[in-house]
Amino acid sequence: MARLHVTTAGPTTITVDGRDLIAFGGCNYLGLSHHPQVIAALTDGAARYGISTTASRETTGNTQAHDDLERDLARWMGQQSAILAAEGYTANIALAQALARTHGVALMDARAHRSLRSAATAAGMQVFEYEHLNADAAASLAAMFADQGVAILTDGVFAADGAIAPLPDLLAALPPQRATLVVDDCHGVCVLGERGSGTVEHYGLRDPRIVITTTLAKGVGCYGGAIIGPRTVVDAVREYADVYRRSTPVPPPLACAARAAVALVQNDPALLASLRRNTDHLRDGLRDLGLCHRSDDVPIFTFTLDPAERMNDMAADLVRLGLYAPCIEYPGGPAERFFRLTVSAAHQPSQIDQLLGGLAQVSRLSLAATPDALALPKS
Repeated sequence: MARLHVTTAGPTTITVDGRDLIAFGGCNYLGLSHHPQVIAALTDGAARYGISTTASRETTGNTQAHDDLERDLARWMGQQSAILAAEGYTANIALAQALARTHGVALMDARAHRSLRSAATAAGMQVFEYEHLNADAAASLAAMFADQGVAILTDGVFAADGAIAPLPDLLAALPPQRATLVVDDCHGVCVLGERGSGTVEHYGLRDPRIVITTTLAKGVGCYGGAIIGPRTVVDAVREYADVYRRSTPVPPPLACAARAAVALVQNDPALLASLRRNTDHLRDGLRDLGLCHRSDDVPIFTFTLDPAERMNDMAADLVRLGLYAPCIEYPGGPAERFFRLTVSAAHQPSQIDQLLGGLAQVSRLSLAATPDALALPKS
């Protein structure tokens, strides 16, 4: 579909070309970008700090809002320390600049987010891919390069299809020395774990060799990025990462908003409960339509149509029914072009039923996608 021109947006709706649509896209998994308490914190922060610090944090651009958010993120994720970055992509670059001093090799999942490859390459690390989700392949490479210092880089939850990385097996694949598991958890934070702190919590891992990077612009609903992990790693980022030291930080009002959002995730269990109910609802409905074969709690659902040309028609038909179901091109998906649907805690059951009914109506046939291709049969 063409690039959207959104004129207004709510927790579950958007207005495009004067048409109000129920939207099942994006990554606002808990609906926090529109939460009244988050917006109030943003407003109060702007009144207190203004819009920007206008300087880097290590000169005159640090505020209590930044320090408080870093402390809260570290506590929430059960880690020693945290440091903010301008956004999620930058967080990976900053971490790679710090790790490259002691880690010469980066091993990354073949479908990892492009920011991980960009970061490792720019930092001067040798980059090698292992087969998607294959921890044995990662272990073989790690053993081969053990004497050079190894970092395994993976998404926690993969943005394109919702797959969850096998973190315990990847952790076991690390060499005994100079080894780090980097988990880009932009789509696991606010989704997985009893407290919603992400994929590391989902697996119950507590290991000083793990470092988490994330965005604050998806599940948290605000903006910015963060690196969370051992104090030694965070201190190295602060000392050696030029992209951190020489950049203006997250605007303080957004840091205030993110802190309010993190508090809500921890203090309002109804948010995660609603997300998981809605995830179950949509997954079960898509399974009945032959489009879903997963059983996890990730609110990301992808499928393709055969032939591919049908996808634009189907997406346009859904828009005419008042439904926005994104048909996108994005690395790591099941095909070059595919539908990527997401559901949030803010969606109402009736809205999910409207989507499922719309999908059944516009397909005009009994859907029978295969688990491998996730593709509808030809008409």
